[in-house]
Amino acid sequence: MEESVQETLNPEEAAAGIGHEQGPTPSESTNRLIALCLEAAAGRLDSESLRQALTACRFELISAKDAFYHQVKEEPGLIETLPEAIEAVMDAFDAYGEALEGARSWLTRQGPGLLRSAAESLAEAYLDLHQALLGYEWAYLSHGDEPHPALNLMLKVRSALRQGLMDDERFDEILDHLWEHFTQGIETFEADSDPVRANRGAQACRQALAGIQDMDMYLEAHDLDVFEKGFLRFREGCLLLVEQIQDSIGEALIQAPTPSPQVNWVIHAARAVVDGLGADLLVRAQAWFEPQLAESYFRFEQCAEAALEGPIRMAEQVPVARDGFDRLNRSLPLLRLGIERRELLPRGIEKMETGANLLFEAWRILTEIEQGESQTPCPRCGSANPATERVCAGCGATLVRPVEPLPQAALPAGAEGPANLQRILSACQQAETGQLGSEEFASVLAWAEQLLNTANLGLTRLSQDAEPTEEVRQAMRELRQGIAEFRQALDELQQFVLDGRPLHLSAGTRLLVAACDRLAEVQQRSAAT
Repeated sequence: MEESVQETLNPEEAAAGIGHEQGPTPSESTNRLIALCLEAAAGRLDSESLRQALTACRFELISAKDAFYHQVKEEPGLIETLPEAIEAVMDAFDAYGEALEGARSWLTRQGPGLLRSAAESLAEAYLDLHQALLGYEWAYLSHGDEPHPALNLMLKVRSALRQGLMDDERFDEILDHLWEHFTQGIETFEADSDPVRANRGAQACRQALAGIQDMDMYLEAHDLDVFEKGFLRFREGCLLLVEQIQDSIGEALIQAPTPSPQVNWVIHAARAVVDGLGADLLVRAQAWFEPQLAESYFRFEQCAEAALEGPIRMAEQVPVARDGFDRLNRSLPLLRLGIERRELLPRGIEKMETGANLLFEAWRILTEIEQGESQTPCPRCGSANPATERVCAGCGATLVRPVEPLPQAALPAGAEGPANLQRILSACQQAETGQLGSEEFASVLAWAEQLLNTANLGLTRLSQDAEPTEEVRQAMRELRQGIAEFRQALDELQQFVLDGRPLHLSAGTRLLVAACDRLAEVQQRSAAT
């Protein structure tokens, strides 16, 4: 490397002030600094001139590093999404700084060999920084909500073309890069031992290449319609590749727009049909998704009853999850009909997004509660430890566990009524004062509705037992009346969620108290007899 640096930019050329643009790096300032180091090594430059040049370069480096970091920090989620590419750039900045310090060390212990080594290190460090910045640029351009990085890249290109911000040379460079990528993809798939996978993968890559050829025609006419035609074919090829990956590993591996990759795959297939793609991809995506949804709902119902009997915050998540499953199920007919009537697809996509987000939020809270119950806090340092441990992993203190309560007789039906009523009344009061948002209040009402349905189911089962006495029949009639009043109260409160009129909130609260008084009265009479 030392010889190539000196061959490319020897001290005589540097002394004459030429050759900086044709130096060993793409940076004119770095080439100039390398030339100054070689001049000083040959005795043609005094130490003060080199010191000034190194100081100026150091400030320039610090400014560039800070500007890069603040740029990526200001865009939400970018640091979490592209950590490796960002870390590579920051490390390359640091390595260039170390190369500068190596050159500065000559100022205190001068020797020509030290500066020649520093010139080599500066060239290597800048080339590494240049490659790291290019790698970050491609990673950034490929970042987005689409399932394939090449689609995210071309969406940014399309936006730039529409705004007149993409020059022909840059556009041509991007197409060449993509052409090389998908050409290598064909070679990879054709070498696959599975003939079906090889055929489908190679066909998807060829479809993407055909789209690239069509988009390349934009350079002749600069007609955006020509670009859009090619982009549609290119998108189909990219989505077919994603489908191939999904079939191979059983997962779509798509991170947006919802937390569910399975739902996201169907959403992207539907979006592609909205944009003009054929319906075959959506048909296959939906056929793949429906049995997974059915299996997930079956597993959910197996644990829903236990969740309803758990802590209030856990029980509240059951109706939320049911609402999520309901929205996903209601989206499926819209997607089927949307194959013929594409104006229905946006509604189906919206229901899928909402349903998946509701399910994820319920799952997140349930997981948080389960983890909290399965951990024991350390009385000394506060660290959370698994409930099965007896000694704190953080400080070694003995863990204190709550004493298990003695078994108690089953509580009479409705014994938890006052606590549940207080929970709902507190939510009503918070909603009235604006301390509780409409979504949170609706969640409490959904939980109360679930309690009501459980009570009604228990009453129905009781009425199917042996012939009751007249007193029992009277109590059951009053219980049904109380449940009906309870439901009427919830309907009023739900109306408040819809229109925000305080009249519904106050009326619902009065009905709620009256219904609970009736149920409590029936319970007291039953206990007395």
